[in-house]
Amino acid sequence: MKIYNKKVFASGVFELAMGLLLLITSITRQDLDINAIILIVALFAFGFGSIMRSISQRMAKEDQLEELDERNRLIALKSKSKSFRLTQIISFMLMLAFLVMGKVSGYEGFIAIGVGLAFAFTISMFAEIFTYMYYESKN
Repeated sequence: MKIYNKKVFASGVFELAMGLLLLITSITRQDLDINAIILIVALFAFGFGSIMRSISQRMAKEDQLEELDERNRLIALKSKSKSFRLTQIISFMLMLAFLVMGKVSGYEGFIAIGVGLAFAFTISMFAEIFTYMYYESKN
């Protein structure tokens, strides 16, 4: 048995391990319900499918070609860029909301959460600026 796509194989083993861990913990805690069974079956199915794709030479080659396709790479870049923007907007809005809630209620916990979100927002802005400068100097 040769593994042709190690990344997919590792994710399959991880999914199988998570399914097995959930099965064991559900049995020991005696709370095996329909939701846990559905999740366990899904984890086992996806894990087994990923392992089979990584072992098959033809499927692994298809996955690598699909990963290198320019259209797929463009879609991945666009989705990552849009999700980064949305994360920045949401963190900014949450920061404002917690700071206002802290000011109105006088509870310092809200202000601390707002300052933490402001710190995260600032880091994301600096990361965006530095990556822009890096890629601008490359071209």
